[in-house]
Amino acid sequence: MKKNIIKVFIFLIIIGSIYCLYTKYNKYQMLKEMDDSIPIVFAAELEDGNKGTFKYNIKTGEYEKISDYIFQELSYSDDYEKIIGVIWEDRFQGIAELDMRDYTFKPIINISDLNKCVKQLGLEEIKYDIPGEAELRMPKYYKDGYTFFWGYYSTHICYIKPVKNNWDISIVNSGKFLCYSYFIKEEYMENKLFLETDETLMSKNKDRGTIIERNIGEDNKEGILDIELPDLLDSDGLMDMPVDMSKIAYYEEPEIYIYNLNTEKKKHVTNQYLFNQNIIELKFSPYGKYLFYTVGDNPFFGGSFYRRTFYLVDIESGNKTKLVKWKTTDMFYGIDW
Repeated sequence: MKKNIIKVFIFLIIIGSIYCLYTKYNKYQMLKEMDDSIPIVFAAELEDGNKGTFKYNIKTGEYEKISDYIFQELSYSDDYEKIIGVIWEDRFQGIAELDMRDYTFKPIINISDLNKCVKQLGLEEIKYDIPGEAELRMPKYYKDGYTFFWGYYSTHICYIKPVKNNWDISIVNSGKFLCYSYFIKEEYMENKLFLETDETLMSKNKDRGTIIERNIGEDNKEGILDIELPDLLDSDGLMDMPVDMSKIAYYEEPEIYIYNLNTEKKKHVTNQYLFNQNIIELKFSPYGKYLFYTVGDNPFFGGSFYRRTFYLVDIESGNKTKLVKWKTTDMFYGIDW
């Protein structure tokens, strides 16, 4: 009996060793040819007291602070030379950018001037209380200006652009449905808006949502995908699009898919099973070869910390690897790649 137990124990050790070697080799193979010239950027307050905005080298696993400011819900410019985000701190509240070439901080517009602008549109003002969660969300570069969600439920997308010494403001999208994320594709004759919402346009299930496409300036809208809604009210959404906006990456538990807008077909990329967890971020790599995503462990006792684990998956082969698991109280405010 004891001999059988020992044999089983040795067999399990061998299997475990083979699995560990395989995962390490798989990670090595995925990372060795990767172009790391464009880093992942994230904003966070780390457990060791270090806070700000950081760049993360996906090949080495090393990260470096590039700004003392926390760029909430940050995103890259199309040329990857700048990032834009919301700053919500005592020293500045509003939208700012960081030049990735020399890490120069540049305020774009503060909350006081934004409130003056949105007053023209009949929208409610946003007041600053303390650092943390802002009702100003997801700023992005657009044409010669900037877009952003305004308000707690993100039902409005505004567009501002500088005109001489003033700001010109208009509404890109307005509705009654909660929105999680958006992308705007600039085309020759018309600009298209892709919007992740809790509207049940393609399903009667209250727990479902819809990714919608519509032409800016028109009332028409078309449901593209019936989707599973994010569990987090303040989520940045579970969709992403590459720079050419030809595809949509999204999560449908337990699977990650890519939907091709040209062929109207979806491709299964990988499975990610969750146990008391959430997918929190999902991003295309700069050249569209990989998907980067994070899994957050749900906090105990109603806390606000979702312990992040970073994953990378090769879109073509479906091979994936775990990059890093952060500490329990490391708090993230935004990630882009």
